[in-house]
Amino acid sequence: MGEYNQDQWISLQAVRVICDTLEASEVERLKEGCLDYLRFRAGLDRFQDELIAAACRTICFDTGMSACCGFESIFTFFADHVVNTLFSERSETDALFSVLRRANRTGRCVYLGHGGCMWRIRPISCAMFFCDKIKEGILRADPETAERWSALQAMEKEFTWPVKPVLFDDLEKYFMGLGAESPHMYFHQSPGLLRLKRKSGTSDFRA
Repeated sequence: MGEYNQDQWISLQAVRVICDTLEASEVERLKEGCLDYLRFRAGLDRFQDELIAAACRTICFDTGMSACCGFESIFTFFADHVVNTLFSERSETDALFSVLRRANRTGRCVYLGHGGCMWRIRPISCAMFFCDKIKEGILRADPETAERWSALQAMEKEFTWPVKPVLFDDLEKYFMGLGAESPHMYFHQSPGLLRLKRKSGTSDFRA
């Protein structure tokens, strides 16, 4: 198992171990806390399906030149793993464990399966990624689409930008409080995010 796969395994395992110990009512409470985020993600998916997907297929998928899934080391937050685990079937997370056990010699994302992304709720960095051709050909060429995209970018920060209490930070703190450790706990490990939290005065908030 390579270093990237191992780090992903650590986070996925940390989430599963704790979720398996929680009362069903507590799992439901965590899921309810994610509902606004899921609504945001549904809106993001609609935007992409309506305005971006056809161009993505022509530019990347049909040519086999995908930039979206063309890297092994996609960026994930610990909270990405939490949300995906909470809303996935156990068989779906089992499949993630299985693929992480194998050496990835594809040159593409380890989670790219025959049917596309193996995550039910893919990492936010993937969901928000657009290649330069999309940015130039659609976002910069169509002011209305660009405006909708800017609104979605602002909405994303409501969950991931810790200048105030946000979901991704809260989930990380919650699992840390139950003993979880992960290399993806950037809200408590990233010097940049820690500086941002100190500057904005959010360092002492607790979930």
